[in-house]
Parts: sequence; C-alpha cells; structure tokens
Amino acid sequence: MKDPGSEHPLLFLDVDGVLNAFAFDSRLASFDDFEEHEVMLDEGNGFRMILDLCLSRSMGERIGALSAEIVWATTWEHNADSIVAPLCGLPRSLRVLTRPRSTTRMDGAWKFDEVRRVVTDEMRPFVWIDDDIDAFRLGPESARRWAAALPVQNLLLAPDPRTGITHGHLEAIEHFLHRMIE
Repeated sequence: MKDPGSEHPLLFLDVDGVLNAFAFDSRLASFDDFEEHEVMLDEGNGFRMILDLCLSRSMGERIGALSAEIVWATTWEHNADSIVAPLCGLPRSLRVLTRPRSTTRMDGAWKFDEVRRVVTDEMRPFVWIDDDIDAFRLGPESARRWAAALPVQNLLLAPDPRTGITHGHLEAIEHFLHRMIE
C-alpha cells in the first residue's frame, strides 16, 4: 500500500455528461467555448461508430491544471486518452480504468468496482466526477455511502449532462485539493 501523503490526490474523470455535455444547453453552460466534434471509433474488429462530442477546451485545460492525478473512469476507456483528451485540452497518457473482461456490467456500473479497487489499493484522497454517480451501487451500497465510510478524504460530483462540469464544480474541486496539501 502506498503512503497516502506521497502523491497528489486522484481525480477519476468520466467523459459523457461530464466533459462531453451530450444534452448540451447553451443557456445553462458555464463555459462559453463548447464545440461540436464528430469522431469515429474503430474498435479494430470491423465495428465503427461515428459519435458527436460537445467539448470545451477551456474546461479541459482547467481540469488539466488541477493538482491531481487524473484517471480516466469512462466507458470510452483508452479512446478517452487518444480521442477526447486532444479535443478538450487535457494532457495525453493519463491512466485509464478498463472494464474487466470477466464483467457482464456493460452500462458503466463497472466503474464503481474499478474505482473501489484503486482507492482500496492506494488509499489516497480522491475526487470522482461522473454524471451517473448516484446510480452506481454494489448491492445495497451506493457510491456515496461507500465514499462517506472511507478513511480518506473524497469528493463525489455528478454534473448535469446539459452543462458538464461547471465553474462551480471546479471551484469545489480546487478548494478540496487545496485542503489536501495544507
């Protein structure tokens, strides 16, 4: 187990509904530079999908400047690092949580299992940003109940998918991270 004070806190980052404001509403947006991008996902098995992304470069750059180790926790998996990061101003070569091959959980709920595994292994303060965070459960235990019982400081945020992360969310994260280094 790692020394909890030896590294920056972790920041588990989802894409859809968080960076990608997939139900974008410009009247509610906190950032004014959202752009639409059409991207093609090629999984290498002959299956290709064209997806639309609505991303803000200034939002991504602000997230990238946080004093945290960013970890992709998204169904985009490695595509987040290769496709999404360059479009929204985040650094490349970030750590990526991947859906275990053995899981039947295809809806993104596997992320709860993987975040739990990393937090248990590393026991460092963390922020987890996912618009679906309140839907994640392991039996009767919700993600929020699990996080509240941990011996490490944490912050769980569930942005509105119409806006993605807002300036208010980022201020809360910055405040949390500042408290961790005091």
